[in-house]
Amino acid sequence: MVPWSRCLRCLPALVLALLLAFGTAGTALADQNDPALDSLFRDLKAAQSPQLVRQIESRIWGLWFETGSEKMDRMLQAGDIALSTGQYNRSYAILNGVIELRPDLSEGWNRRATLRYVMGDYEGSIADIAETLKREPRHFGALSGLGLCHLKLGNEEEALVAFERALVHNPHMSGVKRNVERLRILLNRQAI
Repeated sequence: MVPWSRCLRCLPALVLALLLAFGTAGTALADQNDPALDSLFRDLKAAQSPQLVRQIESRIWGLWFETGSEKMDRMLQAGDIALSTGQYNRSYAILNGVIELRPDLSEGWNRRATLRYVMGDYEGSIADIAETLKREPRHFGALSGLGLCHLKLGNEEEALVAFERALVHNPHMSGVKRNVERLRILLNRQAI
């Protein structure tokens, strides 16, 4: 049996690292609709050096995390802080407010999906990821999260599909690559 818990053990630290690294991005008018994302995704697929990959990923996350509204940015940051300090009910209430005010913002849904995952609400997380992907189908973070949710629910086939979709948009995610390799072995699948 594949020890998936070993892969997932560091999720809260990963969530905190992502929130700290990207949650304080500048507030230029941007979101999942920023036209710069198209070229960034092309550059990401072509990138060869790990340093360039990290820079492009950071720029993508930065655009996803920017709302163009100081109020919304403060709400997202407050939700992030509550999540990272274990105040899940507070984070949930704040992120619900974000979604009510800006249902078009993919990152509001994605952050609530992350919170729901951390809380063990995998079905709820999957529902929020679906909303994220309606707004930004290339959201490799959400697709990776979808794979993790399916792993928790024992849906290895669905997990593999989600992880492979994540790699289509960001082929440099080493943890996702490892999950794909393990699932292909488990499911006796060949690489596509």
